[in-house]
Amino acid sequence: MNNYELYALIIILFVSIGTYGLRLSGLLLSDKISNDGKIRIFLDYLPPTLLLSFVTPVVLREGLAGILAIFLIAICMHKTKNIFLSMIVGVVTVAISRNLF
Repeated sequence: MNNYELYALIIILFVSIGTYGLRLSGLLLSDKISNDGKIRIFLDYLPPTLLLSFVTPVVLREGLAGILAIFLIAICMHKTKNIFLSMIVGVVTVAISRNLF
């Protein structure tokens, strides 16, 4: 094993310790946070905000097909309230646009 492989393994070890340390600290400290007022409102809006931050770059990278897929997903969700069907509509829309255009 050369030095580069050893350095890579050490970096992977420290990153994994950091990742699981953050997860564990979140679990251990969650009881210490009060669930009143502004903190509760912030925590309620955090998951949709994170989801939007993950989805937006992918949609913009797809261009017009991604924007069309988002609109069709929103319409499907509004009409049917079915997450699985909406997901299928979005995937099929992007797949068709990739294969036809």
